[in-house]
Amino acid sequence: MEPIVLLSKDEYLGKELAGALPQGFKLETNALSDDAIIFFDVDSMKAALIRELSEKTSVIAVTGQKRTDPVMEAAASGAYETLQRPLNGADISRILQELHELNREIKHPIAISSPSPVPTCAIVGHSQVIMDTCKKLARLAQVEVPVLITGETGTGKELFAESIAQLSSRFGKPFVVVNCAAIPETLLESELFGFEKGSFTGALAAKEGILKIADGGCVFFDEVGELPLSLQGKLLRFLQTRTFYPLGSTKEVEVDVRVISATNRDMASMVREGKFREDLYHRLRVAAIHVPPLRERKEDMLSLVQFFINRYRHTASRQIKGITRAFFKKLVSYDWPGNIRELENSIRSAIALSKTHYLTTFELRELGEYPLSGGRPGFSETLASSIILFLKNAVRKKEKNIYEKIHAEVDRSVFEYILSSTKENQSEAARILGINRLTLRKKLKY
Repeated sequence: MEPIVLLSKDEYLGKELAGALPQGFKLETNALSDDAIIFFDVDSMKAALIRELSEKTSVIAVTGQKRTDPVMEAAASGAYETLQRPLNGADISRILQELHELNREIKHPIAISSPSPVPTCAIVGHSQVIMDTCKKLARLAQVEVPVLITGETGTGKELFAESIAQLSSRFGKPFVVVNCAAIPETLLESELFGFEKGSFTGALAAKEGILKIADGGCVFFDEVGELPLSLQGKLLRFLQTRTFYPLGSTKEVEVDVRVISATNRDMASMVREGKFREDLYHRLRVAAIHVPPLRERKEDMLSLVQFFINRYRHTASRQIKGITRAFFKKLVSYDWPGNIRELENSIRSAIALSKTHYLTTFELRELGEYPLSGGRPGFSETLASSIILFLKNAVRKKEKNIYEKIHAEVDRSVFEYILSSTKENQSEAARILGINRLTLRKKLKY
């Protein structure tokens, strides 16, 4: 049982604390050992002292003020928790139990090694799947062909694109990123090809486009599946000729760039549905690399955790010496729908919230509590339950052509709702549904 020590100039606080401590605990004097739990009176002592004390042991701040200032000052100084007077026995019992569990978890740490002075590879990991992917990447980097990188959101596709550029003969040349999903469709063409002065309202001076800026290097089309159809033809022409016309110009511009693209969409399905040009798809996908999701490379988890801790440990309020085995076990058992990006953010959050020199499961309490919008489980389960109910009724009635009837019923419900919400605007309905307007019109005729 950890010793309890009070640091205060208020003689009444000692009596109040002694009366609120759970059975079996008592106040001790001259017991400032590393395993002691210190109750610190921020009203009678300087909160700055908490920082020095919290480096060695757990500090619980106590205040009688009904303001946020002392609470925030104590937390910023490293206090594990702040209690307001009058002290509540239930709150103290909860915190002491929590600290007991925390100290027990910290007794089984995993040390974090320091980073190498010069990183040998930008892609972290040693699993077989990531090794095979890196081998393919290295071979493709040596050949001047367009590469399409596929993979789920957050897997690090841009990092793989940068690695291709760095390993190629274009190392040190421009590497320009075009986020096809972030740039408005009305601006994308002018951003890509540039424009001449006066070519449109607001064009007060000529501007070079991204393709010209990337001349001699690489241009990376991130989320290329979001590229509007109106621009796909122009990009195709550029890939075929390596030339383009800036907006408002009659002078053709020729550039030498290597094109790398990435997407988290099923491009083959988009081609079949008429959402993406087949000829452009084949131009972009001369060679392809698939980046595996984090759940398929759990062997890399410790290396990735060490990498992110070393990257962000300088942001911590205290030195981060390592992680607990329970912390690592929880990371490995999680499915990581947000992949590397979600892991990185979780490590950054844990470092920011850490109250000790080790990252523990106490900093992972919210892991997975905020699922990604449109997450697999909730949506698919609800949809499946509705379809199964429809199937049960159809089978009971011995109906025929059930498959066609399900599709017809789903289409009817979807189109009626979307058209109603868009006030019969078919163009807007097609945009919301993510299908071609001609496809929508064809389906409405059935």
